[in-house]
Amino acid sequence: MSSATHAYWEADRQDLVEFLAPHGPFARAMDIGCAAGRLGEALTAGRIVAACDGIEPDPGAAARARQRYGRVIEGDLESAGQDVDWQQYDLLLMADVLEHLPDPWQALATLHERVDPGTRLAISVPNVRHKSVLFPLLFQGRFEYADAGIMDRTHLHFFTRSSLRRALREAGWQLVGERLNIKKKYLRPWWPHRMLGEFLAVQCFALAQK
Repeated sequence: MSSATHAYWEADRQDLVEFLAPHGPFARAMDIGCAAGRLGEALTAGRIVAACDGIEPDPGAAARARQRYGRVIEGDLESAGQDVDWQQYDLLLMADVLEHLPDPWQALATLHERVDPGTRLAISVPNVRHKSVLFPLLFQGRFEYADAGIMDRTHLHFFTRSSLRRALREAGWQLVGERLNIKKKYLRPWWPHRMLGEFLAVQCFALAQK
């Protein structure tokens, strides 16, 4: 396992924890694409969720997540989802997962069908409207993939805040909260981050409800 892979699995998602904290507590969460389980571990430690399970396609990451979660099903959402009792969860997590799915719109619709009314869905997606993508495209005609980040070559789809809102709405989800994840260096009084937020945000967060 490379150090980059390990870092990806063990990524600290304190940004998402802070986003979800005002909306809790939740009884039980299902973390879809849970990697090594750091997000659920932080949410349970902060008493934002009481318990967390996960779905993870990578065997190595799934093994690590089992040390932190109650139950981890190894496989992708389409296959592993057949073995899940979705009605027991009041929170679904998809942290930087949607862009990796072959058909994210169908995945959102299927999840909406399977869960009980009132269930919430928390999503994080890379923001393709970020200046690091937009400026090279506009001024140099460059749209180049990378080993990590917004232009990660494993990303099958790209989202902006607007397109994420639309994807949720068309799948039947009602948006109840959202945030642009902007690096702290831009959140200074003299930076016009409110006006330029969609060009500075590396990720878009959304919380939706059935």
